Amino acid sequence: MITVAILINSNPIMARSATNIGEVEDDSGCCRYQVDTGAVITHNPDDGAVALAKKLLDTIYEQGVSNE
Repeated sequence: MITVAILINSNPIMARSATNIGEVEDDSGCCRYQVDTGAVITHNPDDGAVALAKKLLDTIYEQGVSNE
């Protein structure tokens, strides 16, 4: 399991968690992660944990803020 949290003044304001649910059924070496929102993302472990954390953060949308 991986959890990414954003804290301001030691207070958590956003968090996202995901659980590894197995490898993708091809030769890519990628793994599938079930996000706490129900979404599924894929990630190649060779890309590192920071890349996975960024993918999790990309699933967070703030109201009233453009994600462009």
